[in-house]
Order: sequence, then structure tokens, then C-alpha cells
Amino acid sequence: MPGLEPEGELESLRELVARFVAERIVPAEAALGPTALGLPDDVLGPLRAQARELGLWCLDAPEEFGGGGLDAFASVVVWEEASRHRFCHPTPGGGVFGLNPPSPLYQGSPEQIARYVRPHIEEGWVAFNAVAEPSGGTDPAGAIATTARRDGSEWVLNGTKMWITHADRARYGVVYARTGSAISCFIVDTDLPGVSVERVPVIRDHWPTVLDLRDVRVPAANLVGEEGQGLRLAGRWVQRGRLVYAARSIGVAEESVRHAHEWVIHRETFGRVLATRQAVQFAIADSRVEIEAARLLTRRAARVVDAGGDARRDVAIAKLYATEMAFRVVDRMMQLLGAMGMSRELPLEGWFRDLRVARVVEGSSEILRVQIARSELGPAVG
Repeated sequence: MPGLEPEGELESLRELVARFVAERIVPAEAALGPTALGLPDDVLGPLRAQARELGLWCLDAPEEFGGGGLDAFASVVVWEEASRHRFCHPTPGGGVFGLNPPSPLYQGSPEQIARYVRPHIEEGWVAFNAVAEPSGGTDPAGAIATTARRDGSEWVLNGTKMWITHADRARYGVVYARTGSAISCFIVDTDLPGVSVERVPVIRDHWPTVLDLRDVRVPAANLVGEEGQGLRLAGRWVQRGRLVYAARSIGVAEESVRHAHEWVIHRETFGRVLATRQAVQFAIADSRVEIEAARLLTRRAARVVDAGGDARRDVAIAKLYATEMAFRVVDRMMQLLGAMGMSRELPLEGWFRDLRVARVVEGSSEILRVQIARSELGPAVG
């Protein structure tokens, strides 16, 4: 298996992304003031244009469709760097580097690729991926109640999807619905009659949505793959999604330590800088150990994915450890920063709220522990 440090072109790409974030994205965010909740369109647009010029556009999408074609290892290296800024959730770069099409469409028909995938990448569209429902999201095969019924040359969809990212500003998305006893995947345009979207206030600043479908008619050609293949299509990219979450968490943890480091080497209490206090030193040291461990676990899991091996256990370990680690590290660094750590003058309080979400989405910590336990104990877990 190749090493775990980026080399050659990948190292150059990592450095390019790091410079872009530090020199373009971070100053743009700082200029917005502490009450901003994201990059407005008049700021996002020019940054996206600059990213395109540098070849930093839809980097995970396959090259054949106009994307960057990153493999899993390159993806975790790049998105760790791209997350070292304020509005990095739910997307590294805050959308500056483009939003990839829903991954099942890469296996879609030539017509679906021509109508959705290529223009999505070329024109910078936004799309959603709708799996979870109010009844639950951890067990999609059992929890999906949304139905799709064939009616001549159309499918009629009915149901409600919950916690859906980007549906309030998406042009289209993919919806997983029950067709008989199996789950199928459909492309749904958001301007179709019967589609409604409502935002759901949550702990982080970026809110998900409820997607309601009432007698929504989509052409038969909008079925992705074969009937009943929905979960198989989604499953091929679940591991990549979890690894990106792990990488983003590592980037945020790293950046929170950088903020705290600058503070403790200059802040004086009782005639001494904070860095001379053993409690402060231990907090920094423990955080460094945990960040390095999370990085190695995540990169190792990515190598397994790229090698075509069964990476489910490795990916579960990486996502579980990285998201839990980052939550602890950001909390520690906020403690070192004191009142400043709670202030919106710094991004840590926002990252803290984002990371609380990261421990639930793309596989909750509990379900990941179950998966890891099953890999260790086998049938004994029941």
C-alpha cells in the first residue's frame, strides 16, 4: 500500500488549496463581520471564478464529466486543507470549489449525464440528495416510506424527506423511494408541481430542509439505474462521504489549535504567558496527538478504498474517531481562549456547533460503533 503522505502533484495541489483558503477565502469571510452566516452570492461568485481558473472545481467529480477526478486519498488530503476556514460546513470551501452532482448520477444513463451531470459541473448548479425521512435515517432500507408508483410514462412520488442539505437552493436532486419491496433512485427537479421545501432550524448556522413530495410526476427516464437499485447506487459513495467528513473535522481541529496557539504564547496572566502553564501545555499536546492519529486513520482508510478492498471497518473507525476528536479538540481550545473562544470574533464557537452535527450525519457515532463491533465480534453481536 502506498504511503500516507502526499507527494508530487498531490502535494502541489494541497499547497495550492491551502494558499487559496488562506489568501482568498479567509480574508473574504473576515470582511463580512461576525454576524454573517455564510458567503453571500456577490462574494461567492468571484471566488468561484478564481477557483475555476486555478483548476479547483468539483474536484471529486470524475474527469470524464469535467471534474477533478480525485481518488479517495487525494480527496481527504485536499478537503482537510479546504476546511481550515470559518464557513467550511457543510461544504469545504463554503461552496467556493463547486458542489458535486449527486454521486448516483455518475452511473446514470447517457441522457441523464448530458442533462444533469455535465451542465451541473459546467454551470455550477446546486443539487440535493434525499435519503433520510422523519421516521429515521440510520436504517434507510427499513425507514423509507416515500413511494414511487409507475403511471404510464411517468413515476408518481409521494412522501416526506427530512434533514436534506441544499434543497432550498437546489435546481434538482435525487430522491430515494420505495417501489414495491425495494428502493429506487429518481431525479426530481425542484420546480415540479407538488415539490415544496421548508428550512429546519438546527444548532448550526446552515439549516437543512424538509422536502415534501405530493403527487410529483417525473418522467420514466428519471429513474437512475434499474428499479430497486437505489441503495446499491448510494452505497458506492457512502465511504467517500464519510471520509470527507473525517477530513473536514481534522482540518477544523488543526485550525482551532492554531488559533489557540497564537493566544497562549502571547496572553499573560499573573505575570506569565499562558503557554508556561502545564495545563495549557497538556491541552495542546493531547490535541496534537489526537489530530495526528485521526489523520493517519483517515488516510489509511482512504488507501483501502482506492485499493478496492473492503474499507467499511476502516472508514467507520476514521469517521468515528475524527469527528469525536475534533469536537473534543475545539472544546479544549475554546477553554484555553476563555471568553474569546465563545466570541464570534473567532470561528471556534461555530465549528463547535458544526461538529456536534458531524457526529450524527453520514453515520452517527453509535451506528459506526455497531459496525466496528460487528467486524470484531461477528455473529456474537446478534
